[in-house]
Amino acid sequence: MKLWDFRELTDSHVRLVKTTKEIAIDLELGFSKKKVEVDTSLHFLNHMMETIAWGACMSIGVKVDTRLRLVHTIAEDVGITLGAALKGLYDKKKEAGINGTGTGLFGLDDGLARAMINIEGRKNTFIELRSKGAKMEKVEDMLTEDCVAFVEGLSQGLGATIHLDILKGHDPHHCWESAFRALGEAIKQTFEENTWRRAADNPYYPDEGVAIS
Repeated sequence: MKLWDFRELTDSHVRLVKTTKEIAIDLELGFSKKKVEVDTSLHFLNHMMETIAWGACMSIGVKVDTRLRLVHTIAEDVGITLGAALKGLYDKKKEAGINGTGTGLFGLDDGLARAMINIEGRKNTFIELRSKGAKMEKVEDMLTEDCVAFVEGLSQGLGATIHLDILKGHDPHHCWESAFRALGEAIKQTFEENTWRRAADNPYYPDEGVAIS
């Protein structure tokens, strides 16, 4: 069964739908400023999607329809779907040249976080929750583990190594908002044009991360 269906895919705009027995997700993203709906059914995840969009300088809209409202499934599958949309955009832009990697550092009040993304076909996620606030069980209407699952899903859909470190903070909202903003900043840098890094000229990591000997 095909997990998602690209309804539109250009080098500036993507819309795809992911459908399983548990959940249906309609997601779009693009570089043009436009009004988009964000309704994941989770208040904090809505806020975090908007936070990523602002950091990435992208319009990101998402609509989730689920009969079970399993919070963990929603968080993970929205992450996977966002990753798949970004991977579709990456595949469109890489021939002309794109950074393919990016970093972000962001602080909100007491929270401080850094993120690194590298699209190389390796689906790795390394998360360090170093602060007291990041280690708390809940953040608003989500568990900390649901936030972790979102980032892991993003890595899976994008085919990227993601490092995320929450360095400081005692308030879980500030900690995770800093983390998602850092992810957005890393995405922005990853998708910046770079003609030096055309896919055809890459001697290290072609598709699926297999190195050329």
